[in-house]
Amino acid sequence: MPNGSLTENGGLVLVAELDRTLGITAALDTGIGPVKMRDRGLSGGEFALALAAVQLCGEDHLVGFDRLRADTVGEGLLPAPVPAATTAATLAARFKQVQREGLERASSQVTARALAALPITERARILTGPVTIDLDAKDIEVYSTRKEQIVRSYKGEIAGRVHAAHWAQAGVLLAADLLDGRSDGRTQSPDQIDRAVDAARAAGATGRILFQGDSGYYSGKVAEKIVARGGLFRLGVPRSKPLWRAVARVYEDDWTDALDYPGAQVALLDYAPTGWPDGTRVIARRVRYDAAELSADPRSRRSRTVGRDQLALVLDGIADTAYAYSFIATDEELDLDEEIARAEWEFRRRTSIEELFRDTAHGAGLNHLPSGSHAVNSMWMWGALLAYNLSAWLQMLAPIGTARRRIATVRRLLIARAARWTLTARRHELHFTTAAADLIAQALARIRAHRPLLPA
Repeated sequence: MPNGSLTENGGLVLVAELDRTLGITAALDTGIGPVKMRDRGLSGGEFALALAAVQLCGEDHLVGFDRLRADTVGEGLLPAPVPAATTAATLAARFKQVQREGLERASSQVTARALAALPITERARILTGPVTIDLDAKDIEVYSTRKEQIVRSYKGEIAGRVHAAHWAQAGVLLAADLLDGRSDGRTQSPDQIDRAVDAARAAGATGRILFQGDSGYYSGKVAEKIVARGGLFRLGVPRSKPLWRAVARVYEDDWTDALDYPGAQVALLDYAPTGWPDGTRVIARRVRYDAAELSADPRSRRSRTVGRDQLALVLDGIADTAYAYSFIATDEELDLDEEIARAEWEFRRRTSIEELFRDTAHGAGLNHLPSGSHAVNSMWMWGALLAYNLSAWLQMLAPIGTARRRIATVRRLLIARAARWTLTARRHELHFTTAAADLIAQALARIRAHRPLLPA
């Protein structure tokens, strides 16, 4: 018979303490607003936090609600009860786009409170320095076209597509939408840009905002929206004939070595896309490859980055080497070779949003969409993203080492810790194993030290 005094998720006490310190549930309730006609049961904020807690515990399906409910002690540590899986699906279906956008606004308010816990120099770097917002999308493959807003992507996968805006310096998610597998970032991102800028400003960021995105966001309208919101942009540029002609006009002496990329060089082209904002210019990067490293297979990604004429010479044995090219459109003022190389280096290293998708897929259940309902799947996506932000807020207040840890590591070190719930002298106590007790106690003490962050 199971022992009702034991839990395998004793670290959820940290989530509860984080909620008390940062006012997460209250902020979520204010942002989300009412989701039911009658004021009983779970509120919108309580449900959103419970959903994030379920995914933070490693559950990757709606039945995870029932598993956490079965853990009587673990569930009791959270600010509100965990609903049954069927109830969770019903509640998730009540969240519309307006409630999900309210969740974004609430998250930015909590981020502002969490950033206040950082040392002064680090907080100033994040809030007053450059603000880099990365735009990207990830396909979530499923196995049924009967799910709402699920279609075959251009790769042939049956998928939904998550579009996200991630604040690189703070390491938090600002805005996100779940659309079908053929949705285009060029049409979706203008609205998301507005929401991302508003969220960053609400979190206290005052620095100049720079948006980065791959060629899926290459659009004059996207660039115009960014400029209209007072930001700068770096967007990947699809290869085209005008670009190949512009590359051919670059003098050999104008190429300069790229940073941290042996054999690569960068240069500024005398080309600007038609109809784009004033000041737009294009950075080119070239990498030399030997003939043996290039393939005639049209599916080869590397060969597609080589100009057709150069590739033909190599494949015919006339030339021994060829250059592969990549292009970036930006409106930054770049005059010196060092500035050009730096901009290209920063764009190449925009891996924080890729880490977001990797972390939520392997650590918070965003590796599939568990329901046939688009509304439920959208909230499942937000549960994973909120779990990602919870992990970030927790590490702002109670850092684990010097580097940001992934969700799976946070779960292993802090959340999935066995504990016993006891009643001694009318006092309830949670007893951890020796290995976990000190770590949990230190984290709790650090979180409680920041209680004054919560406004009265």
